[in-house]
Amino acid sequence: MIGLHERNWRKIDAQTLYRTLFNTLRLPNDARIHVGVSGGLDSVVLLHLLATLREFTEISLTTLHAHHGLHPDADRWQEFCERLCAKWSVTFKTRRLDVPVKNGDGYEASARKARYRWYASIVKPTDYLLLAHQRDDQAETVLLNLLRGAGIRGLCAMSLTSSFERRRVIRPLLGYDRQQLVAYADEHQLEWVEDASNRDITYSRNYLRHQIVPLLRARWPAVSGVLARTAERMRRTQILLEEVAAADLQLTESQAVEGLAGTGHKMSLSGLGHLSDSRFGNLLSYWLRSRGFKPPSHRQLDRVIAELIRRSGSTSAVNRWPGTEARRYDDWLYVLRPLPQPVALGTRCWDIEQPLVIPELNVKMVAVPVHGAGLARARITAPLVVRWRRGGERCRLPTRPHRQKLKKLLQERRVPPWLRARIPLLYVADEIAAVVDYWYCDPFVAGPGEAGIEIKLCALSNQGSTTHL
Repeated sequence: MIGLHERNWRKIDAQTLYRTLFNTLRLPNDARIHVGVSGGLDSVVLLHLLATLREFTEISLTTLHAHHGLHPDADRWQEFCERLCAKWSVTFKTRRLDVPVKNGDGYEASARKARYRWYASIVKPTDYLLLAHQRDDQAETVLLNLLRGAGIRGLCAMSLTSSFERRRVIRPLLGYDRQQLVAYADEHQLEWVEDASNRDITYSRNYLRHQIVPLLRARWPAVSGVLARTAERMRRTQILLEEVAAADLQLTESQAVEGLAGTGHKMSLSGLGHLSDSRFGNLLSYWLRSRGFKPPSHRQLDRVIAELIRRSGSTSAVNRWPGTEARRYDDWLYVLRPLPQPVALGTRCWDIEQPLVIPELNVKMVAVPVHGAGLARARITAPLVVRWRRGGERCRLPTRPHRQKLKKLLQERRVPPWLRARIPLLYVADEIAAVVDYWYCDPFVAGPGEAGIEIKLCALSNQGSTTHL
């Protein structure tokens, strides 16, 4: 990512924006650019700058206006933006968004999520989304995150370049404050709309903007610039921490997990014992994010380290936070999407000519014809019955002289404890014939050249299709 303070331009104009986008960030001269416009000062200035850039570039420009529908002036703002785009010959797109407040999100957070979902439906991965956040916004974000107890990542606030859902986002006005944008708007005789709700100090950001920041600025006039520089330093620190975590991750092994064991990833803890708790926490946060999981809170992360990392040997402990559960078995740390709660899986008869769907486990079983492997068709003399572990089951593997307890075989195979009760067992006339996905048991194993069936487990997708496990 590019730093915001490598150059200090005091006056913004189309030439300085050109240098930022096409020299520093190296956008192609014919870039497809989408710009989020609310009708306020910041977004109007950015839109005017980009419209001016078309005089000496080949960019295509589209305005995106999100109509959240809850403010009495929302229709007027949309009409203003549409007239502005018509005046400047800019493609205009808008959508009225449904903004439900749920899952603990406030209105602002819900509106932002709805807005970005819409952006993602319009902006292609090869396009660029430009947003009009400026330096005062950055200062407010740093203060808000600081007061919420955020760590280094939160204090990075916003960056010049970022991404969401593989879409590239640029905030080219972050190096300028509101006074500079007002000066530009006055020079070019621009009009904009004012949102009266921006003065409602019941919102935390507005309270900071109108009550706290003016007091700080009276004592420290350069407070916005100072906080922006703090965000930049935090960003550089975060990059360093990620580089350390990436190096630590090279010291161990990480694998994807799927199937009956759950969906997620596991990391070998061998060779990581020398890491301090702080460094281990940094590694875990990096690993979780890189695998698509949201890291836990700092307190929860400390619990994971104490209960799952520092506790030697296998453990039955499980740590949960929204969307994730962490488990430990042997030297492996598992992070999984939440497993369904244990349910009573009743006995089922199976006609092997048809797949058997087991919705409680989100799988189906399929019998695949083979020769010289799997279950011998000739020895399936009764309907196959599917059961689950009750305790005391025994299986004789073809390579062993005697039957052994299934519990012992699963322990030998190092099957995680939470998985053992989820493994389907196939019976022929009350005798165990297969531990699905692991073993076929004598005397039901097909010999060389003998017709047999292999039992495959397939994951059920949300769309009804299947994936082999």
